Amino acid sequence: MNSDQYHHHDSQTTKAGFSTLVAGAVIGAALTYLFGTKSGQKVKDELVKEGQKLLDKMSEGLEDVRDKIEESDIGEKISSGAKSVKKEVEETAEEIPQHIAQIQKKGRRFFFRRSHSES
Repeated sequence: MNSDQYHHHDSQTTKAGFSTLVAGAVIGAALTYLFGTKSGQKVKDELVKEGQKLLDKMSEGLEDVRDKIEESDIGEKISSGAKSVKKEVEETAEEIPQHIAQIQKKGRRFFFRRSHSES
């Protein structure tokens, strides 16, 4: 690296460090205001109340969507699809030992055939 590249790298590092310092100072000042002053505590309490209301509304909305899905054909299709996938997985799992046995037989035949033909 030449001196211009070092200077450019140092400049970027300095800018990033300064940006982090400014962001930290702003966040620290906001937290000090919210937790350290009476008016800040009132604002914080109001923000917490509004946040809780928003979370409650979102929760109710999600419950409504879940209820509608369960009542609709989509819920039945999802349930039916899940049962179908479960059945396919069970059937495939039952076939795995048979496939392994076939592969082992082929492997033994291949191994013994090669070892006899090479001697």
